[in-house]
Amino acid sequence: MSQLPSTGGLNASHTPQQIRRNRLIFLAVLLVLAGLVTFSALGPYDTKDQSAKLKPGDCFQNTGTDKNAKAEKLDCTDPHADYKVLKMDKEAVVDTFACSDVPDTTGSLTQVAAKEWFVVCFKENDEKGKK
Repeated sequence: MSQLPSTGGLNASHTPQQIRRNRLIFLAVLLVLAGLVTFSALGPYDTKDQSAKLKPGDCFQNTGTDKNAKAEKLDCTDPHADYKVLKMDKEAVVDTFACSDVPDTTGSLTQVAAKEWFVVCFKENDEKGKK
């Protein structure tokens, strides 16, 4: 009769060092995957967009598009500072309601930054290019 190989237990071809190395490789891969999931959940956020840091009186230029605005905060006398912030509402989600009571508003933007909604009401910057 022929003898069948054992199906259970440690394989004699794997040394304890190889088993330890394989476990460390598995742990490293698991940590990298957890890091990637965390990074994608918490970021990356466009660091060039300064919309969330704007406050009334600040001026900015839209370096994005009309649909995907990216505000770059500038000095109000800068020739590229196209808009001046009239109101920043961190509790609003609808720009029509948030800016309806702000005189001289010519535009608004609604964005989500770090999972928070906010609305910026602005007007054309009349100090643009003046020194």
